[in-house]
Amino acid sequence: MQYDRPLDKEELTKIRELIKRRINREPLQYILGKREFFGYPFKVTPGVLIPRPETELLVEKALEWLKTIPEDKRTLLDLGTGSGCIVLSIVNSLPCHAWAVDLSEKALEIAKENEISLNAKRPIQWRLGSWFEALQGGDPKQYQVIVTNPPYIAIKEKGELEPEVALFEPSEALYAGETGLDAFEKLAPDLVKYLAPGGVAFLEIHQDRAEKIELLFKNRGVEVSISPDLRGLPRILVLKK
Repeated sequence: MQYDRPLDKEELTKIRELIKRRINREPLQYILGKREFFGYPFKVTPGVLIPRPETELLVEKALEWLKTIPEDKRTLLDLGTGSGCIVLSIVNSLPCHAWAVDLSEKALEIAKENEISLNAKRPIQWRLGSWFEALQGGDPKQYQVIVTNPPYIAIKEKGELEPEVALFEPSEALYAGETGLDAFEKLAPDLVKYLAPGGVAFLEIHQDRAEKIELLFKNRGVEVSISPDLRGLPRILVLKK
């Protein structure tokens, strides 16, 4: 903004360190320590996945459905919450009772910091653990809406990723085994029983594995459909009980 003013020594030292990090392909979001998502500034560190614009579609779909439910009955479960970007964007856009699960203690710490910095309109019930196993005895047995952006990249595809992703973002949030289907295979047997009657689950999926993922949830007591993203590519698996 002040292009004609030379930097002083302290400023030069600081910016050189930042440039070194970027030359090493560290994501700009980690260097800055933040990423905007759904209009909100989220803190991000190497312990959490950097929110992507396409995941905003997941938020939009969930909000559309939650708006049809009376406020006192709106229950939301976010699986693999990471920075908390999905659940916090929803809660700050529409009042609802929300639970969020993550396997990473570090990720939950960042999510809780985001809850405070964004002045969440409703408190989030954070749960540490794997998928539905993380839920506690007093938590709801069923939810009106379940959302998740699970890992869906096959390990063999690692070489196709940009260094910013492959070298810096948490592997547990990226990779889902040899086929890229591990997370969906774990979710498929139990997800339906955690949906309230008439409830809906929204899952972000890999465009190249849409049909295989869809088959995993067929004949499990839900209506299955796929919503495309803005590029027309399959992006959100929709499961209606």
